[in-house]
Amino acid sequence: MRLGAFIVALLLLAGSVDPTRGWLIALVVLSGFAALRPRFGASLRVRPVIDARLASFVLAVLLLAGTVDATRDWLIAMAAVSGVAAFFPRMFSIDLDRRDDRRHRWRERWHREWNWDFDEPWS
Repeated sequence: MRLGAFIVALLLLAGSVDPTRGWLIALVVLSGFAALRPRFGASLRVRPVIDARLASFVLAVLLLAGTVDATRDWLIAMAAVSGVAAFFPRMFSIDLDRRDDRRHRWRERWHREWNWDFDEPWS
């Protein structure tokens, strides 16, 4: 999804496609999926995060809504932000989902308490 949003942003910047409503909707959808980080194998649980992916989504929504015009400067900004979101998404990140960390600590504690492969010999 992140790479798709980056490619659409580059196409808009290069002038290969016009910044019409359809292409901007595609950009919003792709960057929105990237911002929500859905897990398709885990019952569609979304994990929103505050990082470059969210900035890309917000900028795409502003372009679609017409708050900012799709001029060359804004398309350069969109390409830059979606490029960072595609290749370095956690460069500046605030992750609100700590459930994975708790699950990892629980597994580690369980493994330590109930593991039969102790380093200590039985006495």
